[in-house]
Amino acid sequence: MKTAIIGYPRVGSLRELKFAAERYFRKEITAEELQKTAKALRKSYWSIQRENGNDFIPSNDFSFYDNMLDTACLLNVVPERYKALNLSLLDTYFAAAKGYQSEKGDVKALAMKKWFNTNYHYIVPEIDDCTEISLVGSKPFDEFNEARKFGISTKPVIPGALTFLKLVRFTGKKNISDFTDTVIKAYREILTKFDQLGAEWVPVRRALSCKRFDR
Repeated sequence: MKTAIIGYPRVGSLRELKFAAERYFRKEITAEELQKTAKALRKSYWSIQRENGNDFIPSNDFSFYDNMLDTACLLNVVPERYKALNLSLLDTYFAAAKGYQSEKGDVKALAMKKWFNTNYHYIVPEIDDCTEISLVGSKPFDEFNEARKFGISTKPVIPGALTFLKLVRFTGKKNISDFTDTVIKAYREILTKFDQLGAEWVPVRRALSCKRFDR
């Protein structure tokens, strides 16, 4: 019998991620120091799972805030009001997650909504009529390679294409059918990239399907 999990709790046994993020917001640590904490936590999660016999260890389940927001950033689905702040990629991400107020601008966070029929909330990405969906990020691939450097082969996980489109908020006149082709193209590129990196399984969460690469 093989064992697998969808994802591993990311906050840390002593809530290290929460405290590191709060220190970053207060400008007490740098982005590099925050990323160092995140990397140490990921290594710990992967090692714990390997030591306890998990056969299919997930990657890309880690997030600084929300996996749907991670996917939105991966696919260039970031509203212009956040990009216009001219922040770093990390700070643009946090602006969408938590809001942002300074001399550069004042924006509210994206809305939150319950994940299907659970009590877990997710960030609701927004798609307007000018959104150009494309693969622009590298987070899933970076974390897959990061685990491999530790000698751990992972199964990358990502919300499915249909799940993503069903959960976003369309703010213009266009709807899900207008973006289906570009989302499919982006997900095809994601799977192709993972194939090139040597991934054997790429589950797409909630869509109840996955892609296996027979090598």
